[in-house]
Amino acid sequence: MTDVCIVGGGAAGITLALTLAERGTNVVLLEGGGLTPDPLTQRLYGGENRGLVREEPDETRSRYLGGSTNCWGGWCRPLDEIDFEYRDWIPNSGWPMSKAMLAPYYLRSQEWLQLAAVGYRLDEWVEEIAKRDAALLPIEKTGLQNVLSQLSPPTRFGAQYRDRLSALPNLRVFLFANATQIVTDETASTVDSIKVATLNGKRFTVSGKYFTLASGGIENPRLLLMSNQVQSVGLGNGRDVVGRYYMDHPRIKSHLLRVADADRYRALYDATLHRIHTGRGHVSRDIEVHVAPTFDVQRAHKLSNSRTYLVARHSNDLTKSFFALKEMQRALSGRTHFGYPRSRVLRDVLRQLPTLLINAPTTAMTIADVRFNSVRARQEYSLETVFEPIPNRDSKVSLSQQRDALDLPQVVVDWRLTEQDRDNYARQTSLVLEGLSKAGVIETQGSTKAGAISWPDDVMGCWHHMGTTRMSEDPNKGVVNADCQVHGINNLFIAGSSVFPTVGSDSPTITLVVLALRLADHLQANLADNVLVRGEAKMAGA
Repeated sequence: MTDVCIVGGGAAGITLALTLAERGTNVVLLEGGGLTPDPLTQRLYGGENRGLVREEPDETRSRYLGGSTNCWGGWCRPLDEIDFEYRDWIPNSGWPMSKAMLAPYYLRSQEWLQLAAVGYRLDEWVEEIAKRDAALLPIEKTGLQNVLSQLSPPTRFGAQYRDRLSALPNLRVFLFANATQIVTDETASTVDSIKVATLNGKRFTVSGKYFTLASGGIENPRLLLMSNQVQSVGLGNGRDVVGRYYMDHPRIKSHLLRVADADRYRALYDATLHRIHTGRGHVSRDIEVHVAPTFDVQRAHKLSNSRTYLVARHSNDLTKSFFALKEMQRALSGRTHFGYPRSRVLRDVLRQLPTLLINAPTTAMTIADVRFNSVRARQEYSLETVFEPIPNRDSKVSLSQQRDALDLPQVVVDWRLTEQDRDNYARQTSLVLEGLSKAGVIETQGSTKAGAISWPDDVMGCWHHMGTTRMSEDPNKGVVNADCQVHGINNLFIAGSSVFPTVGSDSPTITLVVLALRLADHLQANLADNVLVRGEAKMAGA
């Protein structure tokens, strides 16, 4: 018997576990993987893709301690005020809280993510930007704004916090421990325990006072839907919301541009750079800047949020050789992050060899360009836009008829965008192109109207799995309330980006850490006041 049982050892789960345990709470943390990638464990993420998702489900998550921080790029920025607001032009928008309510937790999250204590206002970074021989785009009075993000190293939560996890006697971490069922009382109003299984045949059960699912935007709804012994449609799914509203951040590269004085701007705006050049040499990037329509423009034009980067063009980046090399890099990256078997990596690498050999001269030039020209300021760029998707009930995670090695149903991921998403992208990109042209920053090689892409074939994702256990005070519209408690179940909570009702355009990592810190405070207060009584919720002091 423990005070709190947490399923999932990623950023949300580790933040929640350590915050509670370091305050004296007894915690059990269940992690489905080990300390390093393991191919057999990784396959438990397998499933079927439909809709816009191109990668296999097991290619976009990391099943070992640290979770998706093991394959995270480090981008950090709090959601904007407008992202929390009800917007009548965004169906199903609005959080049951404001950004101001989360401000103290955003401050606390900076240390967890190894970020500078300074904030995200541009005026706080003027001196630092000047030191980097960099400049902001002069886009005043264009309807656009410069927006700054910080870059975490990135923090790999499993490695970074392993010693702290190990040092606490009241925190027990179980590795290779896969949650298979949430066991409730006969009314499904109280969770009694979590059933756990390992691939080598061990089975055990964890009982507790409170339970939190923190295993991501795909696994959280999967576990709820699988736990259908009392509620046949899945736990917490009486209103058919679990797994729905699945969202990723759509990402589109488009429009060939020439940028005047590119060497002044590239250090801040080129999303392909991981290091920047200063007068004192090369240093790792810790900030980046993108452009977006101002909040007033978003309201006036009824747009969702977005962020647009410059992406330096390699001289051969539209050749078959370039794409073959990218696929080869992706295969080798999968070996690093996900522990794929050597046979799979070798297969994927060998598939690209004929293309590289047939186009040997171009291959050689492409390798040389990427290797030796990657930090040289260029004049030619593409735009890359990441935009906020519309919450769509028909975009969902559901259970498959196929089963995994633990005899559990695999997932079907069906990511769908709407015509409103397509319209938002087109209008956002047109505003960006027109604003940058007006400022004299760019010359476009073609129309400034967005439309040169193939929709939806040119849409890519960001591996951000969000929205599937969304937050709403109305049980008909959400799975959890503002405290991240599952509606109708008095001791089951959910942490992570699966609770986001809308998702802005920024990486979800910092905000999911924020919500984990807030949830830790809430659970600690409940434990201190002895709020939970078996089978019923009781007011403190009653």
